[in-house]
Amino acid sequence: MKVVIVGAGLSGLVAATEIQASGHDVVVLEARDRVGGRVFTLREGFAGGQFADLGAEIIYHGQNNIAELCQKHGVELTEEFSLGTDVPDLIFGGERLDRDAAAEIVNELREDIKLTKPAYYESVAQWLRRARVSHQAELLLAAIAQSTPAAPLRVADAQELNVELSWGEAYRKIKGGNDTLPRTMAGKVDVRLQQAVRLVDWGHANLGVETERETFHADRVVVTVPGPLTLELGFVPALPEEKVRALLQLRYGNATRLVVQYAERGLVKQAIGSGCFTDSMPGFIMEQTVHQGGDHIIVAGLAAGDVEPSRLSDDEILDGVDATMSSVVGKPIKRVAGFVKSWTHDPWSRAVVRAPIGDQRDTVLPLIAAPLDGRVYFAGEHTDNRVGPGGMEGAIKSGYRVAREVLS
Repeated sequence: MKVVIVGAGLSGLVAATEIQASGHDVVVLEARDRVGGRVFTLREGFAGGQFADLGAEIIYHGQNNIAELCQKHGVELTEEFSLGTDVPDLIFGGERLDRDAAAEIVNELREDIKLTKPAYYESVAQWLRRARVSHQAELLLAAIAQSTPAAPLRVADAQELNVELSWGEAYRKIKGGNDTLPRTMAGKVDVRLQQAVRLVDWGHANLGVETERETFHADRVVVTVPGPLTLELGFVPALPEEKVRALLQLRYGNATRLVVQYAERGLVKQAIGSGCFTDSMPGFIMEQTVHQGGDHIIVAGLAAGDVEPSRLSDDEILDGVDATMSSVVGKPIKRVAGFVKSWTHDPWSRAVVRAPIGDQRDTVLPLIAAPLDGRVYFAGEHTDNRVGPGGMEGAIKSGYRVAREVLS
């Protein structure tokens, strides 16, 4: 059996390696000049040989699929780390709140969630009005939403609020950068880069996949591009209306990744710990050099939802990050390098991560993931029914799921 897989992100590479291991002929077509999709590590442009993840950043506690996949392919994980406190560091109005003030906000939210249970199909914006949360508690919710689901509060699902409001226990990353995993996997299968797929012809016995340069033929096709891009692919015949309707119903987070390297490692580390929340841009700041040596420090965050900059140059955006960081540290600090990556405007992603609400995991996602005629299959983090953050874990789960479907 010959299988063509569209997309060399984690879901596509998992499907490719699993199907190939069963003895089938697999070709992976990737539009970019690299593999990994929204898992992207930048290794150039930083002082001291440091690096940063511009895409997926964290492996969360309990996400066993990615841990086992790394072990399978000989990719090492870092030691576990956390934000190191049961109360997050909060920088509001340019000043760090003392622990008692931060604890008061956190405890307010915990109590509000207990007293005013989020309703079915209620957005976080609606819930916080109904619960009458304080202004500072709303600022914290907005900062949390910038990290996950990287969406405005009017889109974020209130029922998915972290009811324990815990702050990043047992995080891990991949040693050497998160895209070490997809790069390692890609070396074991036939990946064709810069092959942007334009059309999938499933109207004949022999399936056809047309790129800008050539046509590939297959017995099975697996489409693993991000959800918004599925709506940009041509299909002959056209997709069933229920699948298109489902694709249009699902919302996505929108965000720009901001990554900045500073010279004053000790000062910045003392100010933010491993991470902190702010009412500025970005709303959540995390250190990316926890497991890296050197005299410099790299911090990163997402400017997401309504906060995502749209009419600013990269220099203006980075100046804004510098202003936030200087207020956090308490004095001007020296930026050594900085990078801005909009996943919303990236033509091969169009989004950060899916943001389902209500019963969409049961009613919408199955329609998006449903195969066509037992010959064209769909995977990607947007098809996975996980609750909470974890785009890499979701992509991997969907890759395993679609491989089982193809092989059955």
